[in-house]
Amino acid sequence: MLTLHQLQVFVMVAETGSIRRAAERLVVSQPAVSSTLASLERIVGVDLTAKAGRGIELTEAGRTMERYARILLGLVDEAVEAVRFADDPMSAPVRIGATTAAADNMLPPLLARIRQRRPQLQFALEVGNRARIWQLLTDRTIDVAITSRPPISGDFESLATRPNDLVLVSKPGAVWPHQIGETTWLLREPGSSTRAATEEVMALLAVSPPTLTIGSNAAILRAAESGLGLALLPSDSVATAVRARSLSLVRAEATPIHRPWHVVTRGGEPLPKSARRFVNDLVDGGNGFGWITHASGEGASDAR
Repeated sequence: MLTLHQLQVFVMVAETGSIRRAAERLVVSQPAVSSTLASLERIVGVDLTAKAGRGIELTEAGRTMERYARILLGLVDEAVEAVRFADDPMSAPVRIGATTAAADNMLPPLLARIRQRRPQLQFALEVGNRARIWQLLTDRTIDVAITSRPPISGDFESLATRPNDLVLVSKPGAVWPHQIGETTWLLREPGSSTRAATEEVMALLAVSPPTLTIGSNAAILRAAESGLGLALLPSDSVATAVRARSLSLVRAEATPIHRPWHVVTRGGEPLPKSARRFVNDLVDGGNGFGWITHASGEGASDAR
């Protein structure tokens, strides 16, 4: 019979691409991981992994299994929390995911305001790039995502939006508009919404500049202040630096580019009561920040 332990081990192997690294993460022996993986493959009757150099990779069947395994594990965690807080669902922790761009600047003040209003609020915040956050929402690891526009594919529902403009910035005097095509552009990693927007702006401007990949918006901001290159960043995140004149706006025909923040959940299913109240508090508490509630997300106001 298939077990949750087998699924947990398999997902860790899929995530790390290595029996050794999976064993280290799980704090078990490598033979134990290999044995568990082999028993799972016997149950399903197909190979889920194949050797790839010094590591392993998933087969097509393995990739299918990974999708279901993550959802099943997420459902189990969700069930445990629902049962644990069945007598007082409003006190259940809220599982939030936010892109790095949102968590770097926009979100913390709103979370602080909510905690001031509801000191008893418990929440767990996962931060990652856009691709990671959508995966967490799909896997049911989080209930609410705060990020840029939802992907075209997938069953997601945007409950509210807030304006967000991305602007080009650089160290004052370091980049002039006619130098945009030759200047180094500072990029996020693949899967980031900021990177996707930056690549869109480069295409609109018909430029192919040298690039440098940096792993967070905050680090990109500091790199731009140091004169390392040109960056496309949320206007909110650079406002203080622009006022302090450690950054200056670089004018271009393709900017600013509009990428509203979204509060997103899985579509077609009710949110846990504590998460519904959190969304309501986030939008109402952030009225000064311009949140607009969508008609399709009216269910989020049930927890007033």
